[in-house]
Amino acid sequence: MTSNFSAAWAKTTPLLIFSCFCLLTGDVLFGYDTGSYGGILANPGFLARFAPYHEATKTHAFDSLHTSLLSSLPFIGKFIGCLAAGPAIERVGHRMVFFALSLSSVVGVIIEITSTKYVQFLIGRIIVYISVGLVEVNVTTYQAEIVPAAFRGLVVVSLQLFLAIGTTIATGVNKAFSTSKTNVGWQVVTGIQFVFPLLICLFTFFIPNSPRWLLSKDRDDEAVNSLRRLRSKADVDTGHCEAEIAAIRDSLQENVHKASWFDLIRGTNLRRTLLVVAYYFFQQTTGQAFVSTYQTTFYKTNGFAAQAFTFPIITSCLGFLAVVPAMYLVDSVGRRITLLQSYLFQAFWLFLLAGLGSKTVRSTTEDNTVVASFMLYAISYNMGSASIPYLLGAEIPNSALREKTQALGSAWNVIWAFVTNFVIPYMINSIHFKVGWVFGGVSLVALVFTFFFLPETKGRALEEIDAIFSVPFNPCKPNVVPLTEQQHRIARLEGDDTDTKSGAEVTCV
Repeated sequence: MTSNFSAAWAKTTPLLIFSCFCLLTGDVLFGYDTGSYGGILANPGFLARFAPYHEATKTHAFDSLHTSLLSSLPFIGKFIGCLAAGPAIERVGHRMVFFALSLSSVVGVIIEITSTKYVQFLIGRIIVYISVGLVEVNVTTYQAEIVPAAFRGLVVVSLQLFLAIGTTIATGVNKAFSTSKTNVGWQVVTGIQFVFPLLICLFTFFIPNSPRWLLSKDRDDEAVNSLRRLRSKADVDTGHCEAEIAAIRDSLQENVHKASWFDLIRGTNLRRTLLVVAYYFFQQTTGQAFVSTYQTTFYKTNGFAAQAFTFPIITSCLGFLAVVPAMYLVDSVGRRITLLQSYLFQAFWLFLLAGLGSKTVRSTTEDNTVVASFMLYAISYNMGSASIPYLLGAEIPNSALREKTQALGSAWNVIWAFVTNFVIPYMINSIHFKVGWVFGGVSLVALVFTFFFLPETKGRALEEIDAIFSVPFNPCKPNVVPLTEQQHRIARLEGDDTDTKSGAEVTCV
């Protein structure tokens, strides 16, 4: 792994690094919006502007229904963005979609900060979330198609790092305005989101189109030129770029051009589609919204009001730090092991939180352990199951269906994000800490599913992954993976000169 990684890394160029990471600004937008909203819900100025006044308590407050609607309905926008992203990328390419999502985000933020009514703010959030849906599909598929296989995991998983950066910034800004009783506080917190789409729009002018997307349009010469911009001078001078494009086209054969939605359930594509859909389901239903979106509200209503804005900052920082080892592990020990350990520890911390939190009388040590369980859950989640679904959605599908599969998986993810965000306020009000039993149980299901059904894909060129799904998967012994000569050529050209990878036996056919 180390030699393969070093060989691939030696082929990188400043433009490749820039193209891989600059547009993750979009994920900072997603992380910031998610993190800032949790604080805005508890912001005195926001509540005074939009929440009804309760004479009995002399305070402004939302009931569970209005909290749920404000949290869940924006996912309608994300659903639209995710589902539209696939066909849009196929038709006009990643670069044009980046421009479109920037416009959507700016319009949504303007509507939000000028809101005088609850409904107007809700509409603004829905429009912002259209851009979030486009980001989720566009960034991951673009990265997967331009980066060498040896560190594709590191690059795609890094989106969680940028999500965590956005969340950390948001929690800090929320803390700064947590006592603001005027509109300025929540408007500043919301208005900061202008920065991210403007940066995306600027950066897009400098990145090339995906060579694989250009191939799908039969623009082979442009595909070569695009790859030449992304690869090292040595690769350009020796003709490796032309050879890699030719090998990709030969390997893809009938999958060069984009396929229909119906092809998602044909042949081996059905297995790939089900895997992507399953992991996007687990991403939302193993407790992340409970910890990320509702932790401030949960702290305020369960005996930790004094630290309700401080603890989320600590949790965000720890989650941010946890992404760094995840970026290494996903390409060293692999996707499977990283996910297995992530789900195992998620379940453990949620069960611990539920068990201790449900006690009628708790000691100071037990209270501290409950808070620590929140934080340690965030670390476990960010070390695998937070980001690897994006990676699997970008690399498991074949080239003809990559955008559509990722779009379908992301849209399915949004449906469950809607469900969880809608029901969690009711769950918190009715079962309190026992929420941990529910989400911890789903984490165990995800653990078992991963062991029995997910093959390892680390270090594989995208075209090689087609071979992995051409044979049945057995979790108890190495798979024999038949690679064509073209697939071997692609692997060598991407910096991988080994014949055995990821615990799989390789044969050439």
